[in-house]
Amino acid sequence: MQLSLPAKTTWLTHQAKTALATTGLMALGVAFEFLSRHSAEMRREIEPWTEGRTFSLGVLPNGPAIAVRKERGQLCYLGRGDHGAALCMRFKNLDSALLVLTGQMAAHTASAEHRIVVQGPIDETVQAVRAMAIVVKYLFPGFMLGSLTKRLPVLSRQELALKALLYVALGPALMRGIAK
Repeated sequence: MQLSLPAKTTWLTHQAKTALATTGLMALGVAFEFLSRHSAEMRREIEPWTEGRTFSLGVLPNGPAIAVRKERGQLCYLGRGDHGAALCMRFKNLDSALLVLTGQMAAHTASAEHRIVVQGPIDETVQAVRAMAIVVKYLFPGFMLGSLTKRLPVLSRQELALKALLYVALGPALMRGIAK
């Protein structure tokens, strides 16, 4: 006699993956906002962006999504949903999203493997991806960066301190971000 619970297990697995993807996207949104306030590199990257530019990251078909907007020279994490963003970057499925959000695959690799669909201007997409590369540099631990970036970044003491500060601020910011 064989016992199997594929339907219930599949539902539970999907819920766990969705929760993990939601948390990962929220961490990205919080990190975008934090770094636009505290990182000179991020401020230089987003300086040419027009005020009100909004971009969204999410998962197809009906998975979690977050939106980030430039307001008063800084990026603001708007919360869940696409918030009418002109630029939407969507992972084709939860598994592809989790590979990137958990640091198992670089975003540029996911793009090369056609795991991401982009709707919006290509120049804004490239700018958002460059900003995301800055976020990845600070968000993931150093031992993971070799496989996530094209070149291993060398962080100064000030950047290492900023990275530590981001880690400390991430927990409370995620708790506040849940309400958004």
